[in-house]
Amino acid sequence: MGQQMAWIIISLAISLLLTWLFGIWFGMPILGIIPSIAIFIGISYYMRKRAMARMGMGGGGGGFGGMLGGGGGINYICIACGHRFKGGACPRCGSKMRRADF
Repeated sequence: MGQQMAWIIISLAISLLLTWLFGIWFGMPILGIIPSIAIFIGISYYMRKRAMARMGMGGGGGGFGGMLGGGGGINYICIACGHRFKGGACPRCGSKMRRADF
């Protein structure tokens, strides 16, 4: 949480600095808002990608790490024999007691 707040403060400082600089140089503060928004979106995208990779959700599936349908589904692990499978019952022992493995 503290690291996210630090990045928000850094991106806000960069945004305000760009708006101020472009307002002085060109006399049009609107020219500073456009790159400020782009930098804020870029930093947000980078932080989300980094957080998803840290949680093990990185890789394919677009910018949200497989949360929008790009994932491989749910695997199950049989409680009785420990076999990893997809579906209802364990193909090795036939037990229906399983736990989800994301």
